[in-house]
Amino acid sequence: MGRLTLQVTDKAYTEHRIFTELERYAEFYERLAMSVFSFPTIGTKSICSIDTYVYSSMQGTVESIKAILLAGRINDAYALLRKYHDSAVINVYSNLYLQDNFSIDNFVVEKIHNWLQGKEKLPEHRVMSQYIKASDTLRV
Repeated sequence: MGRLTLQVTDKAYTEHRIFTELERYAEFYERLAMSVFSFPTIGTKSICSIDTYVYSSMQGTVESIKAILLAGRINDAYALLRKYHDSAVINVYSNLYLQDNFSIDNFVVEKIHNWLQGKEKLPEHRVMSQYIKASDTLRV
């Protein structure tokens, strides 16, 4: 049996403001990724910013969400939205962890460096979220 492909043609749907907003978000992440590209991440041996990779990934995810929504596959867009959320949590966690653990005596934060080298896995989402919530740095 052939695969059903839904093409949304309803003008009210295809011209909804969410599509313009998603374009703006993708452009924002593209510019943000390029603006931090030449700044190495402190606490790692990385020669460029790890944020660049995360922001580029977020840009691609936002662009994919738009494409999936234009195809009318709203449930698939939710899966991509979860990926976007995970990327944001990873970015906040890694930057916060580096800030908390980097020092002149700890020039390379092994936990993050090992993660970047594929030698160690990131903590579970729950652990990262708890670390972020417990941070005094992010309290208002």
